[in-house]
Amino acid sequence: MKLGLIENAWWNSPVDPISGIELAKKIGFDTYDIFPLSMTPVLRKNMREALIRSELECSSICVAAFSLTDFVSDVRRYTVNWVKQQVELGFDLGARIVLFVVGEYAMEKQELSPETQWQWAKEGTIEIADYAKELGMTVAIEFMAHKYSILNSVREMRRFLDEVNHPAVKANADISHMFLMGDMPLSLTELKGKIANVHFSDCDGKTHGDLPPGRGKVPLKEYLSELSRSGFEGPVSIELEWCPEPSKVQDWVREAYSSTALMMEELHIRRG
Repeated sequence: MKLGLIENAWWNSPVDPISGIELAKKIGFDTYDIFPLSMTPVLRKNMREALIRSELECSSICVAAFSLTDFVSDVRRYTVNWVKQQVELGFDLGARIVLFVVGEYAMEKQELSPETQWQWAKEGTIEIADYAKELGMTVAIEFMAHKYSILNSVREMRRFLDEVNHPAVKANADISHMFLMGDMPLSLTELKGKIANVHFSDCDGKTHGDLPPGRGKVPLKEYLSELSRSGFEGPVSIELEWCPEPSKVQDWVREAYSSTALMMEELHIRRG
């Protein structure tokens, strides 16, 4: 497994997108995941050059596609086309994976049929995956730790993957999300061979947190061990958001790197 960092670690901090790439390499990360909130042609060019200059592999492009199941068909169509544009951005930056979230059931599963929204999620995912496959990329679907998320458990993720039945569609295993929703390490066996990448962070066991590993209650080392036993060899990307002290964000990221690297070293699973 390789150890990576997701770009959102730098959100709301003094670190700009180019410096974020350079710092990730300096700290010691093997890969870098791009999570663009906006992207100009100039920034796109500069980020591509920074990745090459830093010799840092772009592991994935992350996309929040919450409106993939909107009840307005034109919004769903726009979302599919927009995600395809993000696929192209990822391809241009050298990413092998496009990761996205399909969002939540609208209106608390009332008024609008959950089965209908599930079907819309499948249709949009298949169309995006067809396009990604043409570019040699894999789609990774992330499940969220929220009550009405369409995909919020290993069981539902497995059902979704089975019904989509597409060679380019796999799961993203977000470890803290799994723990919050009650999916313990052994549940990863249900997704054996179907995991494209991993998001790695800690939490207090009650609410979403994206804390540096070691600060919360998630048995992170047990999850890593189970991933290794299942044969997973893909990227493990640290996900941190909204550092509480933006001026100390570099220390925050270094802490997350050190604690995770130590776990991987103790398990003998890191292949940088």
